Amino acid sequence: MQNIVLDDWQREVLEHDGNVLLCTGRQVGKTYIFSRKAAKYMLEHPNSQIIVVSLTEDQAKLIIVMILDYLERNYKTHIARSKHKPTLNRITLKNKSSVLARPVGTTGDAVRGFTGDVLIIDEASKMPQIVFDSAKPTLLTTAGQIWICSTPFGKEGYFWEAFQNKNKKYKVWHISSEQVIHERKITDSWTQKKRDEILNFLEGEKVEMSDLAYGQEYLGLFLEELQRYFPDKLIEQCCTLKRRPTTLRNRTYSLGVDIARMGKDESSFCILDKINNNTLEQVECIITRKTLTTQTEDMIIDLNRKYDEISKIYIDAGSGSLGVGIFDSLLRHEETRRKIVAINNRARALDREGRAKTRLLKEDLYDNLRNLMEKQYIKFLDDPEIKLSFRSIQYEFSKKERTLTQMKIFGNYSHNVEALIRAAWIVKEKSLNLWIRSIKI
Repeated sequence: MQNIVLDDWQREVLEHDGNVLLCTGRQVGKTYIFSRKAAKYMLEHPNSQIIVVSLTEDQAKLIIVMILDYLERNYKTHIARSKHKPTLNRITLKNKSSVLARPVGTTGDAVRGFTGDVLIIDEASKMPQIVFDSAKPTLLTTAGQIWICSTPFGKEGYFWEAFQNKNKKYKVWHISSEQVIHERKITDSWTQKKRDEILNFLEGEKVEMSDLAYGQEYLGLFLEELQRYFPDKLIEQCCTLKRRPTTLRNRTYSLGVDIARMGKDESSFCILDKINNNTLEQVECIITRKTLTTQTEDMIIDLNRKYDEISKIYIDAGSGSLGVGIFDSLLRHEETRRKIVAINNRARALDREGRAKTRLLKEDLYDNLRNLMEKQYIKFLDDPEIKLSFRSIQYEFSKKERTLTQMKIFGNYSHNVEALIRAAWIVKEKSLNLWIRSIKI
């Protein structure tokens, strides 16, 4: 990580002594400044402990990596070694201060029993109240500080209530992505060229996103018009399964694949077991990061062999996806060509004779999945990354052509749900023997 010149607001956060709440747009440097602040606190407070909590393990470890990078570059001799050497979830200094990362899922149980002088809560807006109820008591006997940061996620939950700061508990900073880009000083690492490129990127986002979605993600606004698509109660009712110890045979499996879009990192592979005509159980969820298209294709083929009764492989091959080439390749592969289905909101399915079927929209896929959930016809793995993906899904209504009201569904951690909505479409298939291909319309 190169040397970074702090923005004015970051310097203020770094020097503030007390509770902190950062409400920001995306990619402004909130996690980085918390890592700097944590390193500073550890150096100045011997025998202290900082606890970092996040919904997923990867998120929890990210700030540990940033803290260690800063310490290695600037205070290398202060880092404890030997049996106390840094790990992916803990750093200890020679003055016996430490920082510990804990993925808390959606219950917060993983942080119970710990005591901290500082509690850092990352991406707090997507955490249910029960996580805060479990995490905050870690500060009880130390009267410690709590540092919270997040992009908004609707006018609900603890983060929204804390942001209003009615009891003056927090020092609050509200920073938009646009503000940071315009006000950040030009340096060797933040050049005018880089600023112009990012401003052009934001202009493109304004065109592609609704005003509400852009306002939430980049302006850091709490917008009640954006609503959760899957309520917490419904998610908890459905995410209850443990992974099966073995692969059952003579089943009807469906594989849903969400392939990373251009510029994104994560692809998701979700497998459902069709118990009967209406009932489905999730048996697997695999996430890959920064993989080549050939590796994604190999993953699909390997899963098809492992679950040799897979009946349908539903793949995202829409605009902007790398799945188009993978879909075409799998159509030519003997093992998958009669199973592969391109299913997205910019495609039409054809039967063997080339007759066009009814166009399938993204909303149809989501409605089908939520309907199965509400009727308790589908169960998912009890996995924090799956729950986080469900919690990230929002919707809004927009007016088009004067009278037509259209729902838009989106999420910034949607890959697992995008794979599941495809895999769950198997309940709608009238025949499992149709040969299907995709054409753009």
